[in-house]
Amino acid sequence: MKKLILMPLVCLLFCCGSTKKATEQKPENVNKKQQTALYQILSESAYQGKEAKSYEVIKDKASLEKLYETINDTQVPKVDFTKERIVALFMGQRNTGGYAIKVKNVTEKGEKIYVDVQETSPGSGDIVTMALTNPFTIVKINSTKEIIFQ
Repeated sequence: MKKLILMPLVCLLFCCGSTKKATEQKPENVNKKQQTALYQILSESAYQGKEAKSYEVIKDKASLEKLYETINDTQVPKVDFTKERIVALFMGQRNTGGYAIKVKNVTEKGEKIYVDVQETSPGSGDIVTMALTNPFTIVKINSTKEIIFQ
């Protein structure tokens, strides 16, 4: 009986404090015309993502607020949608830890932005948490061009 009460409590503790906030810029993806990074990671976590796999492009403030409500985050970043877009990558629900979804690279070719998505999963011998996970990454793209996922 104690185990039944303890397991949800442990999961709750891990879920609440696991969202990683990042504002790092990737120097290898510098747009030479503007001398600014082409993308910036805003948030990533193994928890709080959507249950189904999806890649989303956010083009307005209302959609951004709804996105952050979905991941239970009240700190919605300020975005100038006349110059920027938000990309949200959701891996979907997984039955253990060790899964992640990230932006591997962002490149600009002509009138399109190409986002290379990288999904990782645990190896057969890896020790992982035995909890349901929903990995996601949210990235700001410093362009309003059409976004293509690869």
